[in-house]
Amino acid sequence: MKRRHFLSLAACGLLGLLPGCSFPMTDNMQVEDLLRAPRLSGDYGALQSALNDWLGESAQLKYPMQGELLSPFLLQDLDGDGEQDAAVLYTTAQSSNVCIAFLQKDAAGAWKVQQTIEGLADTVDNVRLAQLQDGNAVQLVVGYLAAQGDSYLAVYSYEHGEVNAILEQSYEQYLVEDITGGGNEDLILMSTLEDGGVQIELLTVNRDGSFQQVAVMGLSADKFSGCASVASGLGADGRHYLVLDGWTGISGNNLATVLLRFDEESQQMIPAEQISASALYSASLRNVPNLVSRDLDGDGTVEIPTQPDEAGLLNMSQSRRMDFIVWMDYTRPDPEKSFGLLDEETNCYIELPAEWEGNLLLTDSADIDDAVELRTVDENKLVLTLRLVSSSASAAGWTRLGVVASRQMQAKLGEDAVIQDQTYRLSRSLYRLN
Repeated sequence: MKRRHFLSLAACGLLGLLPGCSFPMTDNMQVEDLLRAPRLSGDYGALQSALNDWLGESAQLKYPMQGELLSPFLLQDLDGDGEQDAAVLYTTAQSSNVCIAFLQKDAAGAWKVQQTIEGLADTVDNVRLAQLQDGNAVQLVVGYLAAQGDSYLAVYSYEHGEVNAILEQSYEQYLVEDITGGGNEDLILMSTLEDGGVQIELLTVNRDGSFQQVAVMGLSADKFSGCASVASGLGADGRHYLVLDGWTGISGNNLATVLLRFDEESQQMIPAEQISASALYSASLRNVPNLVSRDLDGDGTVEIPTQPDEAGLLNMSQSRRMDFIVWMDYTRPDPEKSFGLLDEETNCYIELPAEWEGNLLLTDSADIDDAVELRTVDENKLVLTLRLVSSSASAAGWTRLGVVASRQMQAKLGEDAVIQDQTYRLSRSLYRLN
């Protein structure tokens, strides 16, 4: 009886919280107040209120799915006049696609909507700012994702209180970079052709502010079936290079790389001279789907990962897959930049002394749980032990490399380890590739 009595009281208490029950409300509390989303504070709150007042309804804010800018609010001097502007991503009950409102402050310091523009799909994939045109203004680059999986890119220019869409186009990958060396950033678009090949479009802004296509290059369908990633950087010769990783192989899950540069004379993207396209394809062919080219060491150059056959042996009894990797800069006469071990489970790379390349055997440790050993092929001498432990585990006697996948990566040099490279530091050898 006591239990039933308690449940009855609890049920009454809960009913009292429902809108239809006789819950005593204060004069300032209404049902709408309980249901309305909390108001934002500061500029964000002021922007939200200004947009809602202008629309006459409550806007639903839209958050980008990925990228560096993950907020529906963008506060930036977009038109280059020295005053802060704002852009807000939102939808309403009447709009099927994402809309963007552009706002400025009036003389009294209150935000006012200047103009809105409808986007190209119902989801914002990414947002970034770019310096595509001469002057102090910046452009808003928005990647949209449609329900059926198609991607669309729009570039918006905001000047004198007016917004214009200066580019609207479908795409698969894009990159904003000064690839032509002209001072302003350029736009590189990647897309897959109907025959399965990959098309690269290089667009730059002319003096009128309009995009012009200065180069188009296709990657043949007999080798590539799509674009996995695109990156750019400076080569050893000071030129700007474009590095394209494409899907290849019978399964379409392997990767290979194309290295291009912009030729000012022909105004076209052309293959790099330092290595032929066929030689690079063979050298960069790899079976790790997420191992894409990147600026590994932060020096402004994009390194290309390769899987050398002679680098070592893989013990297939391991619980996780590990591969020897050599990162190459083919814009240099001596292209090898870094040699080490890729742990596919945690998606991290451990750099090893370059002189160890070609003389290592990778095996499970017989003495330490969840550890692997690197031993010399000729004499079976232990040179390095790697292990994954909990993030709170002690590192006594070990070198703590870092935390990956919520676990701590530790390493210990063997007694027979010899390192000739005086610049190598085991404690700084871990690179996260996420």
